[in-house]
This record gives sequence, C-alpha cells and structure tokens, in this order.
Amino acid sequence: MLRSVGPSYDLRAGMSRELREALDELAVANDNPRALHRCRVHVKRARALARIGRAGAPGLAAVFNDTARAVMRPLGRARDLTALADTARTLGAKAKKKTAAAFAAVAAKLDEERAVAPALNVEAARAGLKDLLALAMVWPEATPRQVRRGARRVLRRARAARRDGLHAKQAERRHEWRKRAKDRFYAAALLDAAWPAPRKLKLSDKLGDLLGQERDALLLIDRLKQTPEIAGEQKVAKQALKALRKRRNRLGDRADDMGKRLDRAGV
Repeated sequence: MLRSVGPSYDLRAGMSRELREALDELAVANDNPRALHRCRVHVKRARALARIGRAGAPGLAAVFNDTARAVMRPLGRARDLTALADTARTLGAKAKKKTAAAFAAVAAKLDEERAVAPALNVEAARAGLKDLLALAMVWPEATPRQVRRGARRVLRRARAARRDGLHAKQAERRHEWRKRAKDRFYAAALLDAAWPAPRKLKLSDKLGDLLGQERDALLLIDRLKQTPEIAGEQKVAKQALKALRKRRNRLGDRADDMGKRLDRAGV
C-alpha cells in the first residue's frame, strides 16, 4: 500500500480564482489606486501556485511565468512612483524642518512624474490576465505527490535566498530574498494543510513587508544619488540621503532578525 503524502490542493481552481479576482480589481484600478496593488498581489499569488505546478507541468509553468512577467512589468511601473513618493512622505513626517522640506520636494516631484506618465494600458493588461487565466484553466490536475514536490521546491528556493540575502549589502541579493520569501508566503497561505512545513504566516508576512520597505528605500537612495537636485540644495540633499540610509539600515536589521527567527522555526 502506498503511503499517503497528505492533503492535496486544486492548483487549477486556485490559480483561476486568483486571476479572476485580479481581473475584477483591474476593472476599477483607474478610479482606485489600491485596486491596482490588489491586482498585482493576486497575480503574484497565481505565480506562486504556478511554481508549485511546475512539478507536474514544467513547460506550461514556463509559459505562464513569461506571460506573467509581461503583465506585471507595466503594473509595477505604475506602482513604483507611488511607493517612492510615500516613502519620502513617511520620512519627511519624522524629519527636522529642512530635511522634511527636502522630502516634501522629492514626493512632489515623484507625484508630478506619475501624473504625466503614460497611463496604464488597461486593455493590454486585461488581455494579458485573460491569457494567464486561459493557461490556468488547462493546467493538468496535480497529484498530492506533485503538489508536495512543487511546494518543497518553493521552500528550498526561499531558504536558499534567505541564506544568501541575510546581512547582504548588495541590493540584488536582498531583492531576490524578498521575491522568494513572498513566493513562500503566498504558497503556504494558499495551500494551508497541504503545505509541507511550518507556515508562520504572520511572521512571514511581516518579513515580506520589511524587505519591501527596504527595497523602496534603496530605490529612493538610487534616485537621489542620480538626481540630488530634486531634494533642493546639495547640503539638504545629503541630509535626506543620510536619513534614507539610516532607514534602510534599520529595516534591513529588522528583516535579518526576522529571517533568523524563521530559520530557527524551520520555515
């Protein structure tokens, strides 16, 4: 008699549900910027499931991932300017007068860029999401063993990225850690009892949030280094950069500590 490999998960249904919800959020994204964020999250959740489904359908998973990248690229551009402006405003609210004025100037400049940036091509995004939905609906039914194997692959990649990203100074390694941590969080949340390891969802979600805030700080640091004039005079721009680096270091230390806690918990 074959040993049971535990509960299964309907990948096809899960992916299809996430993509339908992404389409629903996209329909109101022009009037509600938060809907665009929720749309991106649903696509990321579907991608995490597709990575699990790679165990039973590697070719289809590769096509799905390439299509998802093309869909996410313009959605990400629309998000980045908003996130960086919000980061500047957050720092400005806690800074001294001159530095606060510098961050206000940075946020205003980013808001201006967002206002004149080409509008998101909603029809193209909708077409891309429908393509992803069509792929999800023909996904072959995964056996419990395939789901478990795919989940373990997602888990291994997350652990490897965490080991490589802990205490790293290179932005690329931190970004890779963030991406793999998000994959692991979404997959563990969706699979529930079919996830083959401790889930620690609250801690994992907080880690992803910290790494995301750190990423935004790093992007804003790069922007200020390239165009310091958007913060005002040189001295004030240097003060703003100093505040940003402090924020990045503080967030990075907290993320490292949380990563170690997850490691000890076997996540």
